[in-house]
Amino acid sequence: MADVIDALSFEAGPQGRRYINYRDLSVQQLGSIYERLLEHEIVRNGDEIAVRPNVFARKGSGSYYTPDELVGLILEETIGPLVRARLDAFGERVEELRRSRAPAMLKVQDLERFDPAQKLLELKVCDPAMGSGHFLVGLVDYLADRVIASMAEAEAAMEGYVSPLAADIDAVRDTVLRNARGSGWTVRPEQLDDRHVVRRMVLKRCVYGVDKNPMAVELAKVSLWLHTFTVGAPLGFLDHHLRCGDSLFGCWVRQGIERAEEGGSLFLQEPLSRAVGATLSMQTVERLNDAEIDEAHRSAGVFAEVRDGTEPLDAFLSLVHAFEWLNPRDEEDEAAIQSLLLGAFGDPVDIAMGAAPGTNDPSGSGVNERREPERFALLRERARSLVGRAREVARQEGFLNWQVTFPGVWSDWGEVERYGGFDAVVGNPPWDRMKLQQVEWFAARRPEIAHAQRAADRKRMIGALRDEGDPLFAEFERANERADSSLRVARASGDYPYLSRGDVNLYSLFVERAMVLVGPHGVVGLLTPSGIASDKTAAPFFRSIAMGGRLRVLYDFENRRVFFPDVHASFKFCVFVASRQRLSEPAHCSYYVHNVSELTDPERRFPLAAEDFAAVNPNTGTAPIFRTRRDAELTTAIYRHLPVLVDRSTGKERKTWPVKYATMFHMTNDSGRFRTREELEEREGAWSIGGSRFESGSGTWLPLYEGKMVQAFDHRAAGIVVKPKNLHRPASPLPATLEQHCDPDWLPEPRYWVAEAQCGWTSQSDWVLGFKEITAPTNARTFIAAVLPAVGFGNKIPILRSELGDGRTGHRAADFGATPGNIRAGSPAATPPPVEFPRTATDGIPQHRREWLLAANLNATILDFVARQKVHGQTLNLFIVEQLPVVPPERYEVVRFGPKTATEVVREAVLELTYTAHDMAPFARDLGFVEETGATRPPFRWDEGRRLRLRAKLDAVFFHLYGVTDRGDIRYVYSTFPIVERQETAAYGGYRSRDLCLAYLNALAAGRPDAEPDA
Repeated sequence: MADVIDALSFEAGPQGRRYINYRDLSVQQLGSIYERLLEHEIVRNGDEIAVRPNVFARKGSGSYYTPDELVGLILEETIGPLVRARLDAFGERVEELRRSRAPAMLKVQDLERFDPAQKLLELKVCDPAMGSGHFLVGLVDYLADRVIASMAEAEAAMEGYVSPLAADIDAVRDTVLRNARGSGWTVRPEQLDDRHVVRRMVLKRCVYGVDKNPMAVELAKVSLWLHTFTVGAPLGFLDHHLRCGDSLFGCWVRQGIERAEEGGSLFLQEPLSRAVGATLSMQTVERLNDAEIDEAHRSAGVFAEVRDGTEPLDAFLSLVHAFEWLNPRDEEDEAAIQSLLLGAFGDPVDIAMGAAPGTNDPSGSGVNERREPERFALLRERARSLVGRAREVARQEGFLNWQVTFPGVWSDWGEVERYGGFDAVVGNPPWDRMKLQQVEWFAARRPEIAHAQRAADRKRMIGALRDEGDPLFAEFERANERADSSLRVARASGDYPYLSRGDVNLYSLFVERAMVLVGPHGVVGLLTPSGIASDKTAAPFFRSIAMGGRLRVLYDFENRRVFFPDVHASFKFCVFVASRQRLSEPAHCSYYVHNVSELTDPERRFPLAAEDFAAVNPNTGTAPIFRTRRDAELTTAIYRHLPVLVDRSTGKERKTWPVKYATMFHMTNDSGRFRTREELEEREGAWSIGGSRFESGSGTWLPLYEGKMVQAFDHRAAGIVVKPKNLHRPASPLPATLEQHCDPDWLPEPRYWVAEAQCGWTSQSDWVLGFKEITAPTNARTFIAAVLPAVGFGNKIPILRSELGDGRTGHRAADFGATPGNIRAGSPAATPPPVEFPRTATDGIPQHRREWLLAANLNATILDFVARQKVHGQTLNLFIVEQLPVVPPERYEVVRFGPKTATEVVREAVLELTYTAHDMAPFARDLGFVEETGATRPPFRWDEGRRLRLRAKLDAVFFHLYGVTDRGDIRYVYSTFPIVERQETAAYGGYRSRDLCLAYLNALAAGRPDAEPDA
């Protein structure tokens, strides 16, 4: 707390006392303190309690201080429309009254019903993960300024009109001044201006917040008290709107009623009536301005009545929800719970409040003690055990039952449809996976387990903890069970139908919860990872928002400016603002924002309608990433010109290329199958047979290729070096040298080997097309593919295997739009005949596999340009790959450049780029690169300059095939790869690949495919 003490100064007050000068203590400092406290954990070591650092503890809490500029942006985009709607309603009424002949006094009285300042003070805005209260502090200032501005605007709109709020402000000010004079305080005018008074009103009436961490709740109160401190006035009462609990888990009243009414229980009638009655008391608390100490005390007293009125129903709902967490599968346990809810062991509400399940229900419902004494006793004991466990779960998890916690926000609690809700939900919810992360959990507790290279080794070491009776294992089991239970309940409760799939992240549940917490006209404005708009698991949710016309704002930020110092620079997050109802205007979008000021640039911030999202991501409806309007125009034009790899938009699968996606070995789940060189030699008795392969008594062992070993057209890009102390990346690439690349016998050293028998290769499987799954749109290149030898592959190198069965692609070029040419010309579609693939006479396998054409397409700069509009995070997921526009196989035979087809031009380049080592001889043989004797020719010599030329030539071919032939467009596409430009400028004195591509483009257009221009 040293930062707090250092931030405080003292000034003299009455009778020489010293008081804190709160102005020097910023909310940012409190937030920083909160974050630093969260970087530690409390542990028991025998009889001692210790506090130890844990670098992952804060990540586990998902708590990061949000920069002011992002807070302000979210508030403006979320609350701003609500403010404008109330001002517009007032303005419309003014215009109506101007046409009226009613007396001026009646007009003024009529307008008071529409007074925007008072309407703004009726807003209910909640931060469901408030942390130290930063968003709420910003909200107080934002709304207070808008209230004051709306008063002035309203008074200017109608002569003689004065906002009724002015009298309330004067009353508060007079009360404070009177009490200050009575206490001998000197209050300067600027210490009690309208803004000071209105901020207190906003705080008491409009601001709601929840956090699971009790310390966060208390710090939020301190932040808000300090920020709204008014000399001469007491600290405002905040307990009614700032609550401690888990925003994601709890029970809606209707759910509790339905659970209780399964047996016709009527026990909830009286608790429900009392809780609903507390709504009026809550309104009393909210109306009190706490201008003097008696009012603050009255607020506390009335809120105590609210809690007394809601506590029985709140306890019952938490008990019901806790039973869901226990997930009893035993029939007798379920019978015990049902009997308890029927009242067989006493009033279930009293039991929820702390009473023990008793003898029997006076009404005789449930199991009768006299008729079935043994069964009754058995069920009662089970009920007592279950209630005890449920209470402990409820205590640990801190369930928040929203309607009961905030009476007055919702009405008609017992109805099937929920009525009411907040006007807005804002904030920055936690960004953390729900599944327990073993490496991070053990990092501070038992580092040697966290540093284990393989998941199988880690599993073995955790098992040893169990066998040794180490208390840490029980702690780990409890943590794992809590994580699993929360994930199970999230999926089974029905509260998260869209975003509880896959590897669930907390922020996604907060987004879906927020959409339910707001009322029919409410708005949600949250700061989340960009995955909310791009991840496949989030696609159904985002599709419903974007294509339903409910998306208001999507501003995609990259952390390269370091908004969050503890988050990687390439990490992407977004400002997501959406409404419950369909909007009349398209969404405002901006991508790769590094500074909030960039949003004022109309080229960077532009509208996207619902149909725009569907055009470029037909299968998922997820958000594209258009950095500029020009990106959007070029990309949508390409999609009008070419099909996607796999189209599922109609509900049926339609493949442009006859390939199927597959992954071979999962680096975590299959780690028990992997062997290091030492393990091969010592445990398997294996010996090297060359080509990075081993032989043993059990069979052949192949190298396991990982994504970091591969680059475009290069299966020998890097070996693997192991750094055990690096928790998150113990295996790093060791790039191949030029000398190694020039040696056709050299192959990279992998980290692991796998049994050939487990790889599933057939006798025809000599090579395969693969690509790197881990990538980023900010890397030098995003889509990286290569033709690879038939080895083992980790799951970060997905492979695309041919599935041709009848020798035809099943598609015609005419199905996919215009012939090659400038896409802006809008040329008509051609109708070339489908192309037959040659087949062998014996086994039906295509004589010439065509995946190498697709490899060239995937590595093309123009496809990479489109791919960068799709990748939000660091993974090139299958659903992204499927929605990329690709050239159909038939098109290569139709397009000619003088004497050669596009197929021939691409084949020559791909062969030379790929066949640089002897292990790719099978690929060279399949492409016909053989001597007259039938022997495969030697590999091509590795030549960096030559390889750059070949790739530039391929780029030129694909710019033709994609219909992008405007030289200005091509220059622009290349400009979106700044790292490549910097590297080539340093090496060649200019952007050589771009210049060569433009030169080859002219040569191809002139029918000279073999020309070698000197760019």
